[in-house]
Amino acid sequence: MPRAELDALRWRRLRATLERTYASSAFYRARMQRAGVTPDDIRTPEDFRRRVPTVDKLDVLADQRERPPFGSVVAVPDALVEYCFLTSGTSGKGQEVHAYTAADVAESLTSWAASLHWAGVMPGDTAYHMVPIGVTAGPVTLLSAFQQYGLRTFAVGNMEGEARLEMMQRFPPHFFSTGPVYLRRLTTICREQGIDPRRAFPALKAIKLGSFGFDVPWAQEMEEFWGAKLIDTYASTQCGGGIASTCEHGTYLPDGQRGMMHFPEHKVYAEVLNPETGEPAREDEEGEVILTAFGREAMPILRFRTDDKVIFKSHRQCACGRPFDGIEAGTVSRYDTMLKIRGMNLWPEAIDAIVLAHPEVDEYNGRLGVAENGREVARVLIEFKVGAPSDAAHRARVLGELRSKIKENTGVGMEISEARPGEIERFAYKEKRWKDQRRQQL
Repeated sequence: MPRAELDALRWRRLRATLERTYASSAFYRARMQRAGVTPDDIRTPEDFRRRVPTVDKLDVLADQRERPPFGSVVAVPDALVEYCFLTSGTSGKGQEVHAYTAADVAESLTSWAASLHWAGVMPGDTAYHMVPIGVTAGPVTLLSAFQQYGLRTFAVGNMEGEARLEMMQRFPPHFFSTGPVYLRRLTTICREQGIDPRRAFPALKAIKLGSFGFDVPWAQEMEEFWGAKLIDTYASTQCGGGIASTCEHGTYLPDGQRGMMHFPEHKVYAEVLNPETGEPAREDEEGEVILTAFGREAMPILRFRTDDKVIFKSHRQCACGRPFDGIEAGTVSRYDTMLKIRGMNLWPEAIDAIVLAHPEVDEYNGRLGVAENGREVARVLIEFKVGAPSDAAHRARVLGELRSKIKENTGVGMEISEARPGEIERFAYKEKRWKDQRRQQL
């Protein structure tokens, strides 16, 4: 499809989505009325960008607190809601609830199907789903997409790495999904056990990544070790799971430059905007992803601010010839302070509220890294106040109490230790307390 035809299709679907959402969702209708705009006022894509207000996580959470459980955004009768997902945040910001009809779930599967097709995966292939199944949309819809696509599927998300590899040797894979950190963990186990993936898994075609960024040399090393192409994906619970993927050209190009993830622009209206000016990002410029989903029945998504920092890529920058714009592979990060730890979203403020509330703690630093065995680790270094009890047994009890409370309140296990003198870094802004060293340690 030529780009001009795609743009015309997108505009028709955007108009229809805007009109349907205004008519059926009290939440969005009220926001547009406060902004003094109706669907009839929106005559061009620029009108849509400049006049239709954006929505963010806090807006949705506030609405759902006022009108539990779904808020006033729901646009269908409760009887039509067949599935509910939560965003993965375990923080002070909270978890949004997203309702889906049967049609919403079915629609979400087709985006994952495009990613599988671009990776060279075919119906009848054997696939391993390595992400634990929970309440977020991505893992659930990806597993369903495997089955809908016709893959012979093994859901091994709750198995240990050694057991997964044993299963893979018994039933050799054509494809598996994981994240960069866990792929490194599997690589470490293979080396420890003397497993050569090229010999053990000769039919392996592709490995799906996601979750957070990675460097090109690491991607090249992984492809060489596993003998398979890496594909990168971008997902959003708000839009039903996978909404962007690398094509057959992969995560990096022959010249070492990064590849791109294409948006399925016939299904989602993805704006990449400068967060300060609101203007569209140009090729290779940074911007924030703003999402509008076409055809969502239960909970429409209209100009949702993701806080995801990306690098915009035009369709003209990919040799595949498809008309879909997208974002650079391997470089998605955050504008806000959110950290993603073992697939869970965590905000530093949640740790602040626990650690700094203790009367004997003066300051702390947090570190995210990858251990020698390939496991993702979160460490908290504690500095006690001057005059706090110095007895070693007492301080050990305090560290243990903090460790338990963090695990209880966030669901994330962390290593807690006392900092050495001068080890704690101090900053004016609390988000600086945390350093993410995982990419360097892959």
